[in-house]
Amino acid sequence: MSEHIDVQRLWRGWSRTPIHDFVEMDLVEWDQAKGTVRFSVPFKTKYRRHPKHQGYHGGVLATIVDVAADFALTLTSEHLGLPTIDLRVDYLRVAKDSGLDVVARTLKSGRTIGVADVEVFDSDARLCVVGRGTYAMISS
Repeated sequence: MSEHIDVQRLWRGWSRTPIHDFVEMDLVEWDQAKGTVRFSVPFKTKYRRHPKHQGYHGGVLATIVDVAADFALTLTSEHLGLPTIDLRVDYLRVAKDSGLDVVARTLKSGRTIGVADVEVFDSDARLCVVGRGTYAMISS
């Protein structure tokens, strides 16, 4: 992708997809050359795993990992909206009812396959989730 890409504009377009009506992620910083991005996710009660128990639902966390990894790869490739081939998510501890800090890093941005790792931290800087996404490097 061109080094002159307007990353904020790209994210605004990206965040118009329907899943962003539910999971609201704010792009905080990025390094296009390194393929890294950081997001903040403000807590919403609709993210809870159970109405009476604190903690994010695993499906919400997996979605956050998928979006973050995909966007990190998009910054280093010529493709938009990469189809997910595989997504691995490890839940290390319950992410408490607070905002999250999400960091994604491109590992490989190849001709046919891209791979990115993601770490999700709660407001106490505790690592709660790690994930890895593998994507087809084609435009969907």
